[in-house]
Amino acid sequence: MAAPVHDASRMERTAGRPTADHDLVFVGAGASTAYVLMGLLAALEDRPPAAPLRIGVVEREPDAFSGIAYGGRAARASLLITSLRDFLPDDERALFVAWLASNKDRVFTEFVAEAGPLSVRWWARHRAELDLDEFESLYLPRHVFGTYLMERTWRAIARAEAAGLARTDVVQDEVGSIERAAGGYLLHTGSGDVRTGQVVLATGSPPVLPRLPPRHEHPAVALVDDPFGGMAAAVELIRPAVQRPRLSGRPPHVVLIGGNAGTMDVLYHLNDLDVPALQQAVFTVLSPRGELPERMEDEHEPLPFSPEHLLALDHGDPVEAVGVFRAALADIARGRDLGLSVADTLRPISRAVGQLLGRLPRQEALEFAGRWGGELGRHQRRAGREYSEVVERLGTDGRLHQVPGRFLDVRDASPDGVHVRFEQDGRLLDLDLPADVVVNCAGPARELRQAGSTLLSQLLTSGICRATPFGGGIAVDACLEAAPGLFVMGPLLAGNLVNGAPLWHMEHCGRISSYGSALGADLARRLAAA
Repeated sequence: MAAPVHDASRMERTAGRPTADHDLVFVGAGASTAYVLMGLLAALEDRPPAAPLRIGVVEREPDAFSGIAYGGRAARASLLITSLRDFLPDDERALFVAWLASNKDRVFTEFVAEAGPLSVRWWARHRAELDLDEFESLYLPRHVFGTYLMERTWRAIARAEAAGLARTDVVQDEVGSIERAAGGYLLHTGSGDVRTGQVVLATGSPPVLPRLPPRHEHPAVALVDDPFGGMAAAVELIRPAVQRPRLSGRPPHVVLIGGNAGTMDVLYHLNDLDVPALQQAVFTVLSPRGELPERMEDEHEPLPFSPEHLLALDHGDPVEAVGVFRAALADIARGRDLGLSVADTLRPISRAVGQLLGRLPRQEALEFAGRWGGELGRHQRRAGREYSEVVERLGTDGRLHQVPGRFLDVRDASPDGVHVRFEQDGRLLDLDLPADVVVNCAGPARELRQAGSTLLSQLLTSGICRATPFGGGIAVDACLEAAPGLFVMGPLLAGNLVNGAPLWHMEHCGRISSYGSALGADLARRLAAA
Protein backbone atom coordinates (compact mmCIF):
# COMPACT_ATOMS: atom_id res chain seq x y z
CA MET A 1 0.00 0.00 0.00
CA ALA A 2 1.42 3.36 -1.02
CA ALA A 3 1.98 5.75 1.87
CA PRO A 4 0.54 9.27 1.75
CA VAL A 5 2.92 11.72 0.13
CA HIS A 6 1.53 14.89 1.73
CA ASP A 7 4.74 16.18 3.32
CA ALA A 8 3.61 17.94 6.50
CA SER A 9 7.19 18.67 7.55
CA ARG A 10 7.75 20.59 4.33
CA MET A 11 4.62 22.63 4.94
CA GLU A 12 5.93 23.52 8.40
CA ARG A 13 9.36 24.38 7.05
CA THR A 14 8.04 26.88 4.52
CA ALA A 15 4.91 28.10 6.33
CA GLY A 16 5.07 31.76 7.26
CA ARG A 17 8.37 32.39 5.46
CA PRO A 18 7.59 33.27 1.82
CA THR A 19 10.73 33.08 -0.29
CA ALA A 20 11.45 36.04 -2.56
CA ASP A 21 12.55 35.92 -6.19
CA HIS A 22 10.49 33.06 -7.57
CA ASP A 23 10.15 32.32 -11.26
CA LEU A 24 6.47 31.50 -10.76
CA VAL A 25 4.00 31.73 -7.88
CA PHE A 26 0.57 30.12 -7.67
CA VAL A 27 -2.05 32.03 -5.71
CA GLY A 28 -4.36 29.36 -4.31
CA ALA A 29 -3.73 25.62 -4.24
CA GLY A 30 -6.86 23.72 -5.16
CA ALA A 31 -7.51 21.36 -8.05
CA SER A 32 -6.67 24.06 -10.62
CA THR A 33 -3.18 24.63 -9.24
CA ALA A 34 -2.64 20.89 -8.84
CA TYR A 35 -3.26 20.22 -12.52
CA VAL A 36 -1.29 23.22 -13.78
CA LEU A 37 1.65 22.38 -11.53
CA MET A 38 1.67 18.69 -12.46
CA GLY A 39 1.47 19.57 -16.15
CA LEU A 40 4.33 22.04 -15.77
CA LEU A 41 6.61 19.66 -13.88
CA ALA A 42 5.93 16.80 -16.29
CA ALA A 43 6.75 19.02 -19.28
CA LEU A 44 10.06 20.07 -17.68
CA GLU A 45 11.20 16.45 -17.88
CA ASP A 46 11.15 16.76 -21.68
CA ARG A 47 12.63 20.27 -21.74
CA PRO A 48 14.81 20.76 -18.64
CA PRO A 49 15.62 24.36 -17.67
CA ALA A 50 19.22 25.52 -17.47
CA ALA A 51 18.82 25.89 -13.69
CA PRO A 52 16.13 24.56 -11.35
CA LEU A 53 13.00 26.69 -11.45
CA ARG A 54 11.93 28.44 -8.25
CA ILE A 55 8.20 27.88 -7.79
CA GLY A 56 6.05 29.14 -4.93
CA VAL A 57 2.52 28.19 -3.89
CA VAL A 58 0.55 30.36 -1.45
CA GLU A 59 -2.55 28.71 0.02
CA ARG A 60 -4.42 29.82 3.13
CA GLU A 61 -5.68 26.32 4.09
CA PRO A 62 -3.47 23.43 5.30
CA ASP A 63 -4.70 20.87 2.73
CA ALA A 64 -2.92 22.21 -0.36
CA PHE A 65 -3.79 20.62 -3.72
CA SER A 66 -7.06 18.98 -2.62
CA GLY A 67 -9.53 21.71 -3.56
CA ILE A 68 -12.43 23.08 -1.53
CA ALA A 69 -14.87 20.43 -2.72
CA TYR A 70 -12.49 17.50 -2.16
CA GLY A 71 -10.46 18.46 0.91
CA GLY A 72 -10.84 18.99 4.62
CA ARG A 73 -13.44 21.73 4.37
CA ALA A 74 -16.00 19.39 2.78
CA ALA A 75 -17.93 16.75 4.71
CA ARG A 76 -16.32 13.32 4.73
CA ALA A 77 -19.62 11.84 3.53
CA SER A 78 -19.97 14.16 0.53
CA LEU A 79 -20.26 12.38 -2.81
CA LEU A 80 -19.42 13.37 -6.37
CA ILE A 81 -22.45 15.01 -8.01
CA THR A 82 -21.82 12.93 -11.16
CA SER A 83 -20.66 9.37 -11.67
CA LEU A 84 -16.92 8.87 -12.05
CA ARG A 85 -17.46 8.19 -15.76
CA ASP A 86 -18.68 11.76 -16.26
CA PHE A 87 -16.34 13.36 -13.73
CA LEU A 88 -12.97 13.13 -15.51
CA PRO A 89 -11.71 12.80 -19.10
CA ASP A 90 -10.58 9.33 -20.14
CA ASP A 91 -6.82 9.70 -19.64
CA GLU A 92 -7.10 11.34 -16.21
CA ARG A 93 -9.82 8.92 -15.12
CA ALA A 94 -7.56 5.98 -15.99
CA LEU A 95 -4.84 7.36 -13.70
CA PHE A 96 -7.31 7.89 -10.87
CA VAL A 97 -8.84 4.41 -11.26
CA ALA A 98 -5.39 2.79 -11.15
CA TRP A 99 -4.51 4.74 -7.98
CA LEU A 100 -7.86 3.91 -6.38
CA ALA A 101 -7.49 0.20 -7.10
CA SER A 102 -4.15 0.26 -5.25
CA ASN A 103 -5.27 2.48 -2.36
CA LYS A 104 -8.94 1.63 -1.83
CA ASP A 105 -8.41 -0.28 1.43
CA ARG A 106 -6.78 2.74 3.05
CA VAL A 107 -9.13 5.46 1.79
CA PHE A 108 -12.33 3.51 2.38
CA THR A 109 -11.23 2.43 5.85
CA GLU A 110 -11.08 6.14 6.67
CA PHE A 111 -14.51 6.66 5.08
CA VAL A 112 -16.19 3.82 6.99
CA ALA A 113 -14.63 4.93 10.29
CA GLU A 114 -16.57 8.21 10.14
CA ALA A 115 -19.68 6.90 8.38
CA GLY A 116 -23.18 7.96 9.35
CA PRO A 117 -26.30 5.98 8.40
CA LEU A 118 -26.33 7.11 4.76
CA SER A 119 -22.62 6.46 4.34
CA VAL A 120 -23.04 2.99 5.86
CA ARG A 121 -25.77 2.30 3.29
CA TRP A 122 -23.53 3.59 0.47
CA TRP A 123 -20.74 1.27 1.61
CA ALA A 124 -23.02 -1.79 1.85
CA ARG A 125 -24.63 -1.07 -1.51
CA HIS A 126 -21.35 -0.69 -3.42
CA ARG A 127 -19.00 -3.03 -1.53
CA ALA A 128 -19.10 -5.69 -4.27
CA GLU A 129 -18.31 -3.16 -7.01
CA LEU A 130 -15.44 -1.75 -4.97
CA ASP A 131 -14.01 -5.23 -4.42
CA LEU A 132 -14.01 -5.74 -8.20
CA ASP A 133 -12.53 -2.28 -8.94
CA GLU A 134 -15.72 -1.36 -10.81
CA PHE A 135 -15.71 2.35 -10.02
CA GLU A 136 -16.96 4.00 -13.21
CA SER A 137 -20.68 4.14 -12.43
CA LEU A 138 -20.24 5.11 -8.77
CA TYR A 139 -20.82 8.50 -7.15
CA LEU A 140 -17.68 8.22 -5.05
CA PRO A 141 -16.90 10.03 -1.78
CA ARG A 142 -15.28 13.28 -2.84
CA HIS A 143 -12.47 13.17 -0.30
CA VAL A 144 -11.13 10.06 -2.08
CA PHE A 145 -10.41 12.15 -5.16
CA GLY A 146 -8.95 14.90 -2.99
CA THR A 147 -6.54 12.44 -1.39
CA TYR A 148 -5.47 11.22 -4.84
CA LEU A 149 -4.91 14.75 -6.10
CA MET A 150 -2.84 15.75 -3.07
CA GLU A 151 -0.66 12.66 -3.17
CA ARG A 152 -0.08 12.83 -6.91
CA THR A 153 0.87 16.51 -6.77
CA TRP A 154 3.27 16.13 -3.84
CA ARG A 155 4.84 13.16 -5.61
CA ALA A 156 5.37 15.26 -8.74
CA ILE A 157 6.94 18.02 -6.62
CA ALA A 158 9.35 15.56 -4.98
CA ARG A 159 10.27 13.97 -8.31
CA ALA A 160 11.02 17.34 -9.94
CA GLU A 161 13.17 18.44 -7.02
CA ALA A 162 15.12 15.18 -7.02
CA ALA A 163 15.76 15.58 -10.75
CA GLY A 164 17.00 19.14 -10.31
CA LEU A 165 14.16 20.56 -12.42
CA ALA A 166 12.35 22.74 -9.89
CA ARG A 167 12.01 23.48 -6.21
CA THR A 168 8.47 24.15 -5.06
CA ASP A 169 7.85 25.91 -1.74
CA VAL A 170 4.31 25.66 -0.38
CA VAL A 171 3.37 28.44 2.02
CA GLN A 172 0.25 28.49 4.20
CA ASP A 173 -0.66 32.15 3.95
CA GLU A 174 -3.02 34.47 2.08
CA VAL A 175 -2.28 36.94 -0.71
CA GLY A 176 -4.01 40.23 0.04
CA SER A 177 -2.91 42.17 -3.04
CA ILE A 178 -0.70 42.00 -6.12
CA GLU A 179 1.16 44.84 -7.78
CA ARG A 180 3.38 45.14 -10.81
CA ALA A 181 7.11 45.28 -10.07
CA ALA A 182 10.34 45.26 -12.02
CA GLY A 183 10.58 41.95 -13.84
CA GLY A 184 7.17 40.71 -12.75
CA TYR A 185 4.95 41.08 -9.71
CA LEU A 186 5.08 41.73 -5.97
CA LEU A 187 2.62 39.70 -3.89
CA HIS A 188 1.71 41.03 -0.45
CA THR A 189 0.93 38.20 1.98
CA GLY A 190 0.10 38.15 5.66
CA SER A 191 3.69 37.43 6.62
CA GLY A 192 5.72 39.25 4.01
CA ASP A 193 6.19 40.06 0.34
CA VAL A 194 6.91 37.63 -2.48
CA ARG A 195 8.62 38.71 -5.71
CA THR A 196 7.97 36.62 -8.78
CA GLY A 197 8.38 36.77 -12.52
CA GLN A 198 5.01 35.19 -13.28
CA VAL A 199 1.78 34.42 -11.45
CA VAL A 200 -0.99 31.86 -11.80
CA LEU A 201 -4.19 33.10 -10.15
CA ALA A 202 -6.20 30.02 -9.15
CA THR A 203 -8.26 30.99 -6.13
CA GLY A 204 -11.29 28.89 -7.09
CA SER A 205 -14.86 30.12 -7.13
CA PRO A 206 -15.44 33.62 -5.78
CA PRO A 207 -16.53 33.72 -2.13
CA VAL A 208 -20.13 32.92 -1.30
CA LEU A 209 -22.19 36.11 -1.35
CA PRO A 210 -23.17 36.89 2.28
CA ARG A 211 -26.94 36.86 2.65
CA LEU A 212 -27.49 36.35 6.40
CA PRO A 213 -27.08 38.73 9.35
CA PRO A 214 -24.34 38.25 11.96
CA ARG A 215 -25.05 35.32 14.25
CA HIS A 216 -25.01 37.45 17.41
CA GLU A 217 -28.25 39.10 16.27
CA HIS A 218 -30.06 35.73 16.60
CA PRO A 219 -27.93 33.66 19.02
CA ALA A 220 -30.42 30.78 19.43
CA VAL A 221 -30.63 30.21 15.68
CA ALA A 222 -27.93 28.74 13.44
CA LEU A 223 -27.29 31.17 10.57
CA VAL A 224 -24.71 29.55 8.30
CA ASP A 225 -23.59 31.92 5.56
CA ASP A 226 -20.88 29.73 3.99
CA PRO A 227 -21.23 26.01 4.77
CA PHE A 228 -18.61 25.11 2.17
CA GLY A 229 -15.92 27.14 3.90
CA GLY A 230 -15.93 24.46 6.59
CA MET A 231 -18.70 21.89 6.91
CA ALA A 232 -17.52 20.68 10.32
CA ALA A 233 -17.84 24.21 11.75
CA ALA A 234 -21.28 24.55 10.15
CA VAL A 235 -22.44 21.34 11.83
CA GLU A 236 -21.27 22.62 15.22
CA LEU A 237 -23.59 25.60 14.77
CA ILE A 238 -26.50 23.52 13.52
CA ARG A 239 -26.41 20.76 16.13
CA PRO A 240 -27.41 22.84 19.22
CA ALA A 241 -29.95 24.84 17.21
CA VAL A 242 -31.94 21.73 16.27
CA GLN A 243 -31.53 20.11 19.70
CA ARG A 244 -32.82 23.03 21.77
CA PRO A 245 -36.38 22.79 23.14
CA ARG A 246 -39.05 24.69 21.19
CA LEU A 247 -41.94 26.30 23.03
CA SER A 248 -44.48 25.12 20.47
CA GLY A 249 -43.22 21.55 20.50
CA ARG A 250 -42.83 21.58 16.72
CA PRO A 251 -39.97 19.69 15.02
CA PRO A 252 -36.82 21.60 14.05
CA HIS A 253 -37.10 23.63 10.84
CA VAL A 254 -34.06 23.90 8.56
CA VAL A 255 -34.18 26.38 5.66
CA LEU A 256 -31.75 26.02 2.75
CA ILE A 257 -31.34 28.99 0.40
CA GLY A 258 -30.66 27.87 -3.18
CA GLY A 259 -31.56 24.81 -5.23
CA ASN A 260 -28.20 23.64 -6.57
CA ALA A 261 -25.71 20.82 -6.07
CA GLY A 262 -24.50 22.47 -2.87
CA THR A 263 -28.02 22.29 -1.45
CA MET A 264 -28.15 18.57 -2.22
CA ASP A 265 -24.78 18.20 -0.53
CA VAL A 266 -25.95 19.89 2.68
CA LEU A 267 -29.24 17.93 2.72
CA TYR A 268 -27.36 14.66 2.38
CA HIS A 269 -24.79 15.51 5.03
CA LEU A 270 -27.33 16.69 7.62
CA ASN A 271 -29.32 13.49 7.15
CA ASP A 272 -26.14 11.42 7.53
CA LEU A 273 -25.41 12.84 10.98
CA ASP A 274 -26.15 10.87 14.12
CA VAL A 275 -28.37 13.64 15.52
CA PRO A 276 -31.86 12.35 16.44
CA ALA A 277 -33.41 15.82 16.21
CA LEU A 278 -32.42 16.02 12.53
CA GLN A 279 -34.25 12.76 11.85
CA GLN A 280 -37.46 14.61 12.79
CA ALA A 281 -36.61 17.94 11.19
CA VAL A 282 -38.60 19.65 8.46
CA PHE A 283 -36.56 21.07 5.55
CA THR A 284 -37.52 23.96 3.29
CA VAL A 285 -35.59 24.71 0.09
CA LEU A 286 -36.10 28.31 -1.05
CA SER A 287 -34.85 28.92 -4.60
CA PRO A 288 -35.86 31.02 -7.61
CA ARG A 289 -37.53 28.08 -9.39
CA GLY A 290 -38.46 26.03 -6.33
CA GLU A 291 -36.69 22.96 -7.71
CA LEU A 292 -33.80 20.72 -6.79
CA PRO A 293 -31.58 18.87 -9.28
CA GLU A 294 -33.27 15.94 -10.99
CA ARG A 295 -32.31 12.36 -10.29
CA MET A 296 -29.78 10.68 -12.55
CA GLU A 297 -31.24 7.24 -13.08
CA ASP A 298 -29.10 4.15 -12.72
CA GLU A 299 -27.42 2.94 -15.90
CA HIS A 300 -30.01 2.72 -18.67
CA GLU A 301 -30.31 3.48 -22.34
CA PRO A 302 -32.41 6.65 -22.75
CA LEU A 303 -34.94 6.87 -25.53
CA PRO A 304 -33.64 8.56 -28.68
CA PHE A 305 -34.24 12.30 -28.53
CA SER A 306 -33.87 14.92 -31.23
CA PRO A 307 -33.53 18.56 -30.03
CA GLU A 308 -35.78 19.91 -32.76
CA HIS A 309 -35.82 23.54 -31.62
CA LEU A 310 -32.02 23.73 -31.60
CA LEU A 311 -31.70 21.88 -34.90
CA ALA A 312 -34.12 24.33 -36.49
CA LEU A 313 -31.76 27.18 -35.60
CA ASP A 314 -28.95 25.42 -37.41
CA HIS A 315 -30.78 25.88 -40.69
CA GLY A 316 -32.22 29.33 -40.14
CA ASP A 317 -31.27 32.98 -39.89
CA PRO A 318 -28.13 34.26 -38.11
CA VAL A 319 -27.99 32.78 -34.63
CA GLU A 320 -28.09 34.83 -31.42
CA ALA A 321 -26.95 33.71 -27.97
CA VAL A 322 -30.34 34.22 -26.35
CA GLY A 323 -31.94 32.29 -29.20
CA VAL A 324 -29.75 29.28 -28.47
CA PHE A 325 -30.70 29.48 -24.79
CA ARG A 326 -34.42 29.71 -25.49
CA ALA A 327 -34.32 26.86 -27.99
CA ALA A 328 -32.49 24.68 -25.48
CA LEU A 329 -35.14 25.40 -22.83
CA ALA A 330 -37.85 24.53 -25.34
CA ASP A 331 -36.14 21.21 -26.06
CA ILE A 332 -35.78 20.46 -22.33
CA ALA A 333 -39.52 21.10 -21.93
CA ARG A 334 -40.31 18.95 -24.96
CA GLY A 335 -38.21 16.15 -23.49
CA ARG A 336 -40.16 16.34 -20.24
CA ASP A 337 -43.42 16.11 -22.20
CA LEU A 338 -42.06 12.87 -23.67
CA GLY A 339 -41.27 11.52 -20.20
CA LEU A 340 -37.53 12.19 -20.39
CA SER A 341 -35.44 13.73 -17.63
CA VAL A 342 -32.83 16.46 -18.09
CA ALA A 343 -30.23 13.70 -17.75
CA ASP A 344 -31.80 11.84 -20.69
CA THR A 345 -31.78 14.91 -22.95
CA LEU A 346 -28.47 16.35 -21.74
CA ARG A 347 -26.15 14.85 -24.35
CA PRO A 348 -28.22 15.56 -27.49
CA ILE A 349 -29.01 19.09 -26.31
CA SER A 350 -25.37 19.76 -25.38
CA ARG A 351 -24.18 18.51 -28.78
CA ALA A 352 -26.67 20.73 -30.60
CA VAL A 353 -25.76 23.75 -28.46
CA GLY A 354 -22.07 23.14 -29.15
CA GLN A 355 -22.65 23.09 -32.90
CA LEU A 356 -24.57 26.36 -32.76
CA LEU A 357 -21.96 28.12 -30.63
CA GLY A 358 -19.50 27.76 -33.48
CA ARG A 359 -21.80 29.93 -35.62
CA LEU A 360 -22.13 32.77 -33.13
CA PRO A 361 -20.35 36.07 -33.81
CA ARG A 362 -17.71 36.89 -31.21
CA GLN A 363 -19.88 39.23 -29.13
CA GLU A 364 -22.76 36.75 -29.13
CA ALA A 365 -20.40 33.95 -28.08
CA LEU A 366 -19.15 36.10 -25.20
CA GLU A 367 -22.75 36.76 -24.20
CA PHE A 368 -23.47 33.04 -24.12
CA ALA A 369 -20.33 32.38 -22.06
CA GLY A 370 -21.06 35.17 -19.61
CA ARG A 371 -24.81 34.86 -19.26
CA TRP A 372 -26.75 32.12 -21.00
CA GLY A 373 -24.39 29.16 -20.54
CA GLY A 374 -24.59 29.32 -16.77
CA GLU A 375 -28.32 29.97 -16.90
CA LEU A 376 -28.85 26.91 -19.09
CA GLY A 377 -26.85 24.85 -16.62
CA ARG A 378 -29.29 25.83 -13.87
CA HIS A 379 -32.06 24.19 -15.90
CA GLN A 380 -30.02 20.99 -16.38
CA ARG A 381 -29.02 20.30 -12.79
CA ARG A 382 -28.98 16.65 -11.84
CA ALA A 383 -27.80 14.50 -8.96
CA GLY A 384 -27.03 10.86 -8.31
CA ARG A 385 -28.99 8.09 -6.70
CA GLU A 386 -27.88 8.55 -3.10
CA TYR A 387 -28.47 12.30 -2.98
CA SER A 388 -31.82 11.99 -4.74
CA GLU A 389 -33.00 9.24 -2.39
CA VAL A 390 -32.72 11.67 0.53
CA VAL A 391 -34.91 14.19 -1.29
CA GLU A 392 -37.44 11.51 -2.21
CA ARG A 393 -37.63 10.10 1.32
CA LEU A 394 -38.07 13.52 2.90
CA GLY A 395 -40.78 14.34 0.36
CA THR A 396 -42.63 11.08 1.02
CA ASP A 397 -42.48 11.73 4.77
CA GLY A 398 -43.87 15.25 4.29
CA ARG A 399 -40.65 16.75 5.68
CA LEU A 400 -39.41 18.59 2.57
CA HIS A 401 -40.97 21.70 1.04
CA GLN A 402 -39.63 23.30 -2.14
CA VAL A 403 -40.68 26.94 -2.36
CA PRO A 404 -40.11 29.20 -5.38
CA GLY A 405 -38.96 32.67 -4.47
CA ARG A 406 -36.08 35.06 -3.89
CA PHE A 407 -34.67 35.19 -0.37
CA LEU A 408 -34.78 38.66 1.21
CA ASP A 409 -33.86 38.47 4.90
CA VAL A 410 -34.54 36.94 8.32
CA ARG A 411 -36.38 38.67 11.14
CA ASP A 412 -37.02 37.84 14.77
CA ALA A 413 -40.09 35.72 15.22
CA SER A 414 -39.95 34.87 18.92
CA PRO A 415 -37.79 32.72 21.13
CA ASP A 416 -39.07 29.97 18.83
CA GLY A 417 -36.97 30.94 15.79
CA VAL A 418 -36.74 33.53 13.02
CA HIS A 419 -39.03 34.45 10.16
CA VAL A 420 -37.59 33.96 6.67
CA ARG A 421 -38.88 36.57 4.26
CA PHE A 422 -38.87 36.15 0.48
CA GLU A 423 -40.30 37.60 -2.71
CA GLN A 424 -42.58 35.56 -4.96
CA ASP A 425 -44.21 37.03 -8.08
CA GLY A 426 -43.82 40.55 -6.70
CA ARG A 427 -45.32 39.68 -3.29
CA LEU A 428 -43.42 39.83 0.02
CA LEU A 429 -44.06 36.66 2.01
CA ASP A 430 -42.83 34.79 5.08
CA LEU A 431 -42.29 31.05 5.28
CA ASP A 432 -45.04 29.45 7.33
CA LEU A 433 -42.78 28.02 10.04
CA PRO A 434 -40.16 29.88 12.08
CA ALA A 435 -36.68 28.64 11.23
CA ASP A 436 -34.14 27.18 13.66
CA VAL A 437 -31.44 26.88 11.01
CA VAL A 438 -30.86 28.91 7.83
CA VAL A 439 -28.08 27.79 5.49
CA ASN A 440 -26.93 29.92 2.56
CA CYS A 441 -26.26 27.53 -0.34
CA ALA A 442 -26.96 30.11 -3.05
CA GLY A 443 -23.34 30.56 -4.07
CA PRO A 444 -21.30 33.60 -5.11
CA ALA A 445 -22.43 36.87 -6.65
CA ARG A 446 -22.97 36.92 -10.40
CA GLU A 447 -20.29 39.63 -10.80
CA LEU A 448 -16.77 39.59 -9.38
CA ARG A 449 -17.00 43.21 -8.24
CA GLN A 450 -19.72 42.12 -5.80
CA ALA A 451 -17.90 38.99 -4.68
CA GLY A 452 -16.38 40.36 -1.49
CA SER A 453 -12.86 39.15 -2.28
CA THR A 454 -10.22 41.69 -1.29
CA LEU A 455 -7.71 40.31 -3.79
CA LEU A 456 -10.09 40.14 -6.76
CA SER A 457 -11.41 43.62 -6.02
CA GLN A 458 -7.86 45.00 -5.84
CA LEU A 459 -6.83 43.37 -9.13
CA LEU A 460 -9.83 44.87 -10.91
CA THR A 461 -9.76 48.36 -9.38
CA SER A 462 -6.00 48.68 -9.90
CA GLY A 463 -6.36 47.86 -13.58
CA ILE A 464 -3.98 44.91 -13.46
CA CYS A 465 -6.87 42.72 -14.60
CA ARG A 466 -10.27 43.42 -16.10
CA ALA A 467 -13.54 41.58 -15.79
CA THR A 468 -15.17 39.64 -18.60
CA PRO A 469 -17.93 41.54 -20.47
CA PHE A 470 -20.67 40.22 -18.17
CA GLY A 471 -18.55 40.51 -15.03
CA GLY A 472 -18.46 36.90 -13.86
CA GLY A 473 -14.79 36.15 -14.55
CA ILE A 474 -11.41 37.67 -15.33
CA ALA A 475 -10.76 38.41 -19.00
CA VAL A 476 -7.89 36.43 -20.55
CA ASP A 477 -6.38 35.91 -23.99
CA ALA A 478 -5.98 32.63 -25.87
CA CYS A 479 -3.04 31.72 -23.59
CA LEU A 480 -5.16 32.31 -20.44
CA GLU A 481 -3.09 35.43 -19.72
CA ALA A 482 -4.96 38.26 -17.99
CA ALA A 483 -1.92 40.58 -17.96
CA PRO A 484 1.69 40.06 -19.05
CA GLY A 485 2.93 37.14 -16.97
CA LEU A 486 -0.31 36.77 -14.97
CA PHE A 487 -2.36 33.69 -15.86
CA VAL A 488 -5.78 32.56 -14.65
CA MET A 489 -7.07 29.04 -14.11
CA GLY A 490 -10.29 27.54 -12.78
CA PRO A 491 -13.72 29.09 -12.16
CA LEU A 492 -12.39 32.63 -12.69
CA LEU A 493 -12.15 31.81 -16.43
CA ALA A 494 -15.94 31.74 -16.77
CA GLY A 495 -17.27 34.21 -19.33
CA ASN A 496 -14.25 34.08 -21.64
CA LEU A 497 -13.90 33.06 -25.26
CA VAL A 498 -10.70 31.00 -25.61
CA ASN A 499 -9.65 29.80 -29.06
CA GLY A 500 -13.23 30.28 -30.19
CA ALA A 501 -14.73 28.25 -27.33
CA PRO A 502 -17.05 29.99 -24.84
CA LEU A 503 -16.18 29.02 -21.25
CA TRP A 504 -18.63 28.67 -18.39
CA HIS A 505 -19.05 26.28 -15.44
CA MET A 506 -15.29 26.04 -15.01
CA GLU A 507 -15.82 24.33 -11.63
CA HIS A 508 -16.11 21.09 -13.63
CA CYS A 509 -13.08 18.97 -12.74
CA GLY A 510 -12.81 17.54 -16.24
CA ARG A 511 -12.40 21.03 -17.70
CA ILE A 512 -9.95 21.99 -14.96
CA SER A 513 -7.89 18.89 -15.71
CA SER A 514 -7.77 19.57 -19.46
CA TYR A 515 -7.18 23.32 -19.38
CA GLY A 516 -4.84 23.12 -16.38
CA SER A 517 -2.60 20.48 -17.92
CA ALA A 518 -2.35 22.49 -21.15
CA LEU A 519 -1.49 25.69 -19.28
CA GLY A 520 1.17 23.84 -17.29
CA ALA A 521 2.87 22.63 -20.47
CA ASP A 522 2.78 26.15 -21.92
CA LEU A 523 4.30 27.63 -18.76
CA ALA A 524 7.07 25.03 -18.85
CA ARG A 525 8.03 26.13 -22.36
CA ARG A 526 8.03 29.80 -21.35
CA LEU A 527 10.01 29.29 -18.17
CA ALA A 528 12.55 26.90 -19.67
CA ALA A 529 13.18 29.34 -22.52
CA ALA A 530 13.60 32.23 -20.09
